[in-house]
Amino acid sequence: MTLPKFARAFIGGAVAFTLANIVSNFLFFQVGHGVLFANEQQSEKVIAVLFEMEPLPLMFTNGPLYLGIAALIGAVHGLVFFWVEPVLTRGVVRRGLSFAVILWALLALFFEFHTPFNMFGEPPVLVAVELAVWAIVLAVEGLVLSLIYGKSRQVMT
Repeated sequence: MTLPKFARAFIGGAVAFTLANIVSNFLFFQVGHGVLFANEQQSEKVIAVLFEMEPLPLMFTNGPLYLGIAALIGAVHGLVFFWVEPVLTRGVVRRGLSFAVILWALLALFFEFHTPFNMFGEPPVLVAVELAVWAIVLAVEGLVLSLIYGKSRQVMT
């Protein structure tokens, strides 16, 4: 009985993270482009790394490879979900959002501090906007994964 949940978590993570990456690219580079990248306050390093310096990011030059790697990372997220799911809040939505909060706290906060703010000198107000976007993206991942995963496992003691 464990194998189906394990498999659903693995596949669900791959699907959820890939979908979250598509949402991320849409929110950051379409919806948020004017605020985040066509903004005179934006760090020149961020603009250079994303749009000018060769080689350009993989997500722009080889989308299928980027999404394939994202699916593998998502599968790992799914396995982590499988591991922690018994102690998450009950209910598909609450459980998915709980996992999203964990991801946001462990992933987005460090990434935004270390890379855009620390390495590229991005202004704190734009980092804050990005953290808000990350909250949406990770909520999508958590909700989709929780939905695909299905009914909760019982806490084993």
